[in-house]
Amino acid sequence: MKRPSFQFYPADWRNSANLRRCSEGARGVWMDVLCLMHDSDEYGVLRWPLVDIARAAGVPIKLLKELSDRGVLKGGDNGCDAYIHTPMHARKKGEPITLLEKVNTACWFSSRFLVDEWHRSVSGGNTRFKAPDDAPSHGEVKGEVKEKQSPNASPSVRLGAGATSTSTSKNLKPTSQPDARDPEKFQMHVGWQPSLHVADLARQAGVVLKPGKLPEFIAHWLTQPHQRTQAEWDKALLQSAQHDKLREQSPLPPKEKPARKPEDFTKKDYGTEIRPL
Repeated sequence: MKRPSFQFYPADWRNSANLRRCSEGARGVWMDVLCLMHDSDEYGVLRWPLVDIARAAGVPIKLLKELSDRGVLKGGDNGCDAYIHTPMHARKKGEPITLLEKVNTACWFSSRFLVDEWHRSVSGGNTRFKAPDDAPSHGEVKGEVKEKQSPNASPSVRLGAGATSTSTSKNLKPTSQPDARDPEKFQMHVGWQPSLHVADLARQAGVVLKPGKLPEFIAHWLTQPHQRTQAEWDKALLQSAQHDKLREQSPLPPKEKPARKPEDFTKKDYGTEIRPL
């Protein structure tokens, strides 16, 4: 039975560096393509030529090419390389897993959909990185990591460009913060939003994020070429708010102008300034 929906995270959608480089039209097309991949018999994979995907989604093919050029839509009409995923748990890397074999025919896919489908398939295993015997053929496991977890636990996988798939299990327990972000660095953009936990950190630090602070922060860094991760931008916002608080608590005293001494007109000899006619 196919899953009727997938979860959507607005923060991930806004903060995906590759997706933000695409036009508004291409970003809308990507949502249609995700829906096609979600409904595909091979979850997250469309083994069609790009022109067929454009026809099925009802979109211009040039927008699909734009998504491919920006690294959002992966694959190719003439085949694609194998997609290998390396699981991470407790800052330790597991053995590489081949989620998609190399092919020489048309194949387009979403890497995060593939990762999510693999996590869903192994959620009942004895270890976090060990697949059961009935794992799908495109998720071959070549090894395992010794970290153990409860058989009922299942990772909460976030998808790039704002989407992730849901599981039918009732015992899912997220293993990461709800607002965990991709560590990829990106430049400040107009639609940037801080992480969900920034407001809590600000309250703990006794800092108030005033309504106009975020637009002021974004406007300042839009003119700068700096690239940072989401966590680094969050930290910079908090530091800026802390500096504002310090300035309010210890304002600089106004500069006092020296008092002008009144001129003593009784001692001035006006006759020296009279010129003869």
